[in-house]
Amino acid sequence: MSTEKEQGALTGGQYEAEDVLADAEPWDPVETKLVVWSFVIAIVVLVIGLFIVPTSILK
Repeated sequence: MSTEKEQGALTGGQYEAEDVLADAEPWDPVETKLVVWSFVIAIVVLVIGLFIVPTSILK
């Protein structure tokens, strides 16, 4: 039998944040705009939904 500890896919306790992020690619400005606009659209849809649903129930 091997005395080495086996590393499974779900065990991440032996990894540090610096090790995980060492080979990360840089964040592009276009990705930032995509995330921000996604949140803006989600908030607009939520506000519209919160306005339409109660008014349609009361009619």
